[in-house]
Amino acid sequence: MTTKKELAKVGMAVSMGVLVLSGFNTRNKFSRNLHIISGAALVGLSYYHTKLYENKKPKGQI
Repeated sequence: MTTKKELAKVGMAVSMGVLVLSGFNTRNKFSRNLHIISGAALVGLSYYHTKLYENKKPKGQI
């Protein structure tokens, strides 16, 4: 489980870096597509990372 959490963190950091760097040149079609894909990857990895930390409580408990 710890390895999955670390990989998710590294993936989020890499996709955020690509997102920032590709944001400087969105006039190029390749950079624009890379920016969109890295943004989607950041959202997906953030969701995955959040689900790894979710509490495992039985249903019916608050």
